[in-house]
Amino acid sequence: MYIKLHLPYHFNLNCIVMHTPLIYICFAAVTILLTTFVGITIYLYIKNRSITRRNLQVEQQLLLSQMNPHFVFNSLTAIQSYIFRNEAHLASKYLASFAKLIRLVLENSRIEFNTVEREVNTLRYYLELQSLRFEERFEYHIEVENQAEINSAQIPPMLTQPFIENAIEHGFLHNSSKGVLSIRFIPDHGKTLTIEVEDNGIGIEKSRQMQIQAGKTHQSLATEITRERIRKIRKSKGFTIDMSITDLGLTDSSKHGTLVKFQIPLQPCSPQ
Repeated sequence: MYIKLHLPYHFNLNCIVMHTPLIYICFAAVTILLTTFVGITIYLYIKNRSITRRNLQVEQQLLLSQMNPHFVFNSLTAIQSYIFRNEAHLASKYLASFAKLIRLVLENSRIEFNTVEREVNTLRYYLELQSLRFEERFEYHIEVENQAEINSAQIPPMLTQPFIENAIEHGFLHNSSKGVLSIRFIPDHGKTLTIEVEDNGIGIEKSRQMQIQAGKTHQSLATEITRERIRKIRKSKGFTIDMSITDLGLTDSSKHGTLVKFQIPLQPCSPQ
């Protein structure tokens, strides 16, 4: 006896065989599209980060270049005065130091970080020129603790220079005694580097009061430019430089002057 079954659906083997490659093709196409989309997204993200970092580097160099003209103008003014007074020996000495300083300043303006050793040399040339210019009305001291430990560590170039210039140009201007400028490089167990710029000038508060009494509205850009540089470095390099400015007369009535302090995470030396 035969039983005939009537199935509700009709299986067409040829149809399945014909449509199977199409399913694979669709799956492969979707996979390729997704992979391409992810790849393009990653590429654009990396490219955008690269462009952003380059823009930050350019902005930092532009901020740095705002300070360079002070070196040139002050040095050329002093050289001119010695030439007019027929002091050939001092003019020659000034020109030699000026040439070395300008070379270092131009090189520093093209880099993001400078070794401590090179930074100290730049400051020595600068202070030598300023001391000659102001006819040794101030003395300066540069102290480097554990020099062998930090010589190759890297720091932003000319970070302290605007405050050194402020002390010389403004802090010592109304001093009755000889100005004293101390610059100290102090490492902390290979982790951070503290840089201190201390002067015995009139101090921030007194300087501000004198400007108000004289009706002057001009404000130094040293703090503003330096804080902007620090902000750019934090965004591009991911580490923070702490800066503090203290009027010594406000913390101790027996003292006068300003203390500027930087705390910088030590960066290992790398080729520029």
